[in-house]
Amino acid sequence: MADALRQSRSPLYLQIAEILRQNLGRGVWTPGELLPTISELSAEYSVAKITVRQAVKILEEEGLLDSRRGRGTTVLPPPPARDRLHLGARLSTLVDLYRGDKPALVLLEDRDAEVPGEPLIGELSDNGYHLLRRTHARDGETYCVISIYFDKDLFARHEAEFRTQLALPVLVDSDDIDVARARQSLTIGKCDYELAVLLSLAVGDPVVEVRRVICDRDDRVLYFADVTYRSDFVRLEMDLLA
Repeated sequence: MADALRQSRSPLYLQIAEILRQNLGRGVWTPGELLPTISELSAEYSVAKITVRQAVKILEEEGLLDSRRGRGTTVLPPPPARDRLHLGARLSTLVDLYRGDKPALVLLEDRDAEVPGEPLIGELSDNGYHLLRRTHARDGETYCVISIYFDKDLFARHEAEFRTQLALPVLVDSDDIDVARARQSLTIGKCDYELAVLLSLAVGDPVVEVRRVICDRDDRVLYFADVTYRSDFVRLEMDLLA
C-alpha cells in the first residue's frame, strides 16, 4: 500500500482522503460509527499522523466526518445521492433523458468553425459549421462543457432553439430534420486547467469525454459534439441483450 501511494504524484494526504472517502462510500464504516484512530490509520497506510489528520480534515469539510477532541471521529450520514445523467447506448435513450430538461446554459464561444478531427461516421458538409461552446449546470453545479458543431444550413433554420434548448430533442423532434445515423464514443480522461476552472475540479481529476455525431440520410454530418462531463455526474447503462 505504501509503495503504491508514493508512486503517485498526488500529495499523500489527498490520496488518504480519497481512500477514506471510497471506504465511506462502500459502507466500510457506517453512520454513527467511530473511524479508526489517527494512530491506527497512520499505521495501516504507513504514513505520518499529520497526513491522516489532513485527510480527515478534508472529509470533515465535506460533511462526511465529525471529529471531537476526546470522542474520536464519527461517521456522518452521507449527503443525498446525486441524480446522475444516464449516457445511454441509444439515441432514443439520450433524447428521452434530455427532453424537457432545462439546465442553465452559459455560452463560451459562438462562431463559425471547422470541425476538429475526423467524425466517427459520415462526411462533413460543404456548408461549413457553426460552433456553440457552452457549459450546462444544474442546481448551481456545472456538470459539463460541450462544443457543438452544427451544419450551418441546419443552424440557420433552428438557431433560436439551438441557442436556448438542449440540441438532441430539437434534432429528433423537428419534422424538417432527417436523422438517419448516430454514434458516440466515450473515454475516461483527465481534467486540464481550463476544464478544472469551468467544472470546479482539480487538475488531473477524472472526467468523461464523449464525442457524438449525428448524420442525415445522405450521410452528411448534421451535428458533431465534444462533451466533457464531471465523472461524478454521469453513469453508463447498456442493455446487453438489445
